[in-house]
Amino acid sequence: MRRILLIGVLLGIAGSLQAAEEGNVSVKAEVDRAFLTIGERVEYRVTITHDPTVPILSQIPPPRADVFEVKEAHDFSEKEGNEVVEGRRFVLTTYELGEFILDPITVRYRTLQGEEKTVQTHRLFLTVQSVDASGKPKTDIRNVKGVLELPWRWGWLGSLFLFALAIGAGVTLWWRWKHRALAGEITPEPVLSPEDEALLGLNRLFDSDLIRQGKIKEYFLALSEILRRYFERRFEILAVESTTSEILQALRQEEISQSLREKIEQTLSSADLVKFAKWRPPLPEIIKVNQLAKAIVEEARPLPPPAQEGGDPVSHGV
Repeated sequence: MRRILLIGVLLGIAGSLQAAEEGNVSVKAEVDRAFLTIGERVEYRVTITHDPTVPILSQIPPPRADVFEVKEAHDFSEKEGNEVVEGRRFVLTTYELGEFILDPITVRYRTLQGEEKTVQTHRLFLTVQSVDASGKPKTDIRNVKGVLELPWRWGWLGSLFLFALAIGAGVTLWWRWKHRALAGEITPEPVLSPEDEALLGLNRLFDSDLIRQGKIKEYFLALSEILRRYFERRFEILAVESTTSEILQALRQEEISQSLREKIEQTLSSADLVKFAKWRPPLPEIIKVNQLAKAIVEEARPLPPPAQEGGDPVSHGV
């Protein structure tokens, strides 16, 4: 991965990402920086150089909308000697962390002989970093400082003081716990079942103000997290850090109905569309997803154990 990023940095910053050349047509893509922070803008340019008599048949599309937000888009065209230099310039930003790829652009053109051909750019690599409180990009953790040596006498006295303090705190906590236990004040916290915990979280989410405030993405992030935690507790699978396809793959090992499987796929896919494709569903669709989420928990609830014949085995008449 580091080798790939290094290649992207050298090619992107130098602006020498010459992708291909076919006859009298060449195309290149370039960015003015390979590393940026959240919200910072980066210039992305696709340039086509060709003979004036060679027609270009395709348009230059913008980058993926689920990762990059296009702030500006401008077409340009000029003549350099006997060639036409044209293309499109984008100003992009993103609010996601990680390494991203600007996909290759395919350009179609027609040769002087009437044959249709294509030429393609190279892919570009961008790394989006976080920032600290001072507004500077975060760097690696600093080296651990060496241990400060104290004179032997003061170090011994300090250790003795800390030991006595620890014993005193332990005795105090034990005394309070004992008296509270004798007084009946200590009661174990009830542990909610996976279903009760999920339904409680969903009801709190439904009653929140996120939708009224227009925070659709935050709403669906919370809904997805509640269901994923439920899947981890109910089916004992890794779900919180897994993709939707990975969750569905893991659930194939579970004995669940096809109807429940379809509800899970529809609900998680709707949440993914909001999170990654900036889909803003209308209110009726949100209500439908809410109903599906509750139905998933209810249908996945394990069946109660069958009642034993002959009544209560521990209850015997005298």
